[in-house]
Amino acid sequence: GGSDGSGDEGAAPDFDREIDAREASDEEPSARQPSLTPSGMTGGDDGDGDEGAGGRGVYSTGNRAVADKLRRQALGNAGAAAAETAAPSANKSVAEMLRAKLKGLPVPAPAVGASTSAAAAAAPAPGSESRGEEGGAEGQERGRRQVVALPLVDAQGRAVRGAFGRENAGAALDPRDPYNKKRVQRYGDDGQRARYFKDDDDVDLDTLVKRTKYGDDHDDNLDKTVTANIMRKARFRAGDLDADAEYDHDAGLELTESRHKQGRAEQAVARERSRQVAAFNRQQKAEDACQYCPSNTRRPRHLTIAAGTAAYLMLPPRGRLVPGHCVIVPNDHAPSLRQVDDTVWTEVKNFIKCLIQMFAAQGKGVIFTETAMHLRSGRHHAVLDCVPVTQRELEKAPGYFKKAMVEAESEWSQHHAKAAIETNAKKGLRESIPPNFPYLYVQFGYGQGYVHPIDDEAKFDPQLGRQVLVGLLKLPPEEMHRRHKMESAATQQQWAREFIAQWAPYDWTLQLG
Repeated sequence: GGSDGSGDEGAAPDFDREIDAREASDEEPSARQPSLTPSGMTGGDDGDGDEGAGGRGVYSTGNRAVADKLRRQALGNAGAAAAETAAPSANKSVAEMLRAKLKGLPVPAPAVGASTSAAAAAAPAPGSESRGEEGGAEGQERGRRQVVALPLVDAQGRAVRGAFGRENAGAALDPRDPYNKKRVQRYGDDGQRARYFKDDDDVDLDTLVKRTKYGDDHDDNLDKTVTANIMRKARFRAGDLDADAEYDHDAGLELTESRHKQGRAEQAVARERSRQVAAFNRQQKAEDACQYCPSNTRRPRHLTIAAGTAAYLMLPPRGRLVPGHCVIVPNDHAPSLRQVDDTVWTEVKNFIKCLIQMFAAQGKGVIFTETAMHLRSGRHHAVLDCVPVTQRELEKAPGYFKKAMVEAESEWSQHHAKAAIETNAKKGLRESIPPNFPYLYVQFGYGQGYVHPIDDEAKFDPQLGRQVLVGLLKLPPEEMHRRHKMESAATQQQWAREFIAQWAPYDWTLQLG
């Protein structure tokens, strides 16, 4: 209650006096007890139906006093005194338990009177101490700085800058004009052509050949460089890229030069180092998440049948079509078999030959398929599926796959005229399609096959090869679209033992020692 300045307090009711008066007269609380308003304020009734003048302005202080008085009246003075005496010790006990939990020390037993919920919150969860120790060790391991030697070959198999005869980063920059502010004098005093670019006088033919081989002259993508320069040029004219204008007055040549050829050598070296570190981290992350990389500890090793020096044979972790279905996988995290080197390709062909001999002894043929998509994402690992079929199914397979490849994409697509490129023993996959093209490849035995260049990866079905095999083998239609089933480890180990027994007489990897 407030004061009106005259020394008299406001008309707010004195709740303590009312309750003491009720206790003295053994009067039970009735309608005269204070009422709690929804807003948390209290008001008193003075008996004539009018609320006190200050009742609506009294906050939680009066409410707590009323609650304490009523609790002592309900529980009795003895019970209230015992609760008040036990409260400090119980709170102290819970505080000690929480402190011990945070420090990783043994948690003491809760004292008598401690809150059950508080004790449960302070008590450690089962196994939390071991997880905390492991998590702390892992956190220290992650926090410790590691020194890693960057590889001399990138994910595409090319030498990095400064390795194997390739130029260092910034070697092509002109220290006299780092930002290309000087205009190139392309004609001499006699009016004859002297140069096209300003570094034509500083490099020889061998250096130009190396730059072209490694893609250093236009950053491996000339069209991307020209597009980026056009977007940055405020006064671009379409006539600048006209062929006649280029020959007449060299219009558009500056659009072919990348911004990476500008700046100082120190900046170029720093950019190249950052690029290599980012590429290395991206490659390591992809390999750690790949179920086919040998470096991944979670790879299903019990499915491995035979391993060479650069490739290995295993059973598919999921989605087996028929008994004998296996896959050939390169050790390196390559996005497609078209991009592997000659050593890997030789071992892949050795596995193919031995599988053909093994199933031929059983009166069967083999169909090999590979779908290579999203080559630049770094997440795809090349896998060649090997599916045994009967001789009758092997004869019908070329018609099935050719029809599916022709109808897979629109008739107006870029490569529709060559939707199914024929391959044979002399002209195989590596001679039929460029390295960076997405494709669907199928091979029937060791001879005939088809390659389908994929024009639109967003619309192409990556399961097309599997769907054709399901129809060819007359398997249930739901096998085409349902999620591949993961069998139990015991079942997979039994399949592996059966396959190894058949493969042992034809295992060429035994000759490696």
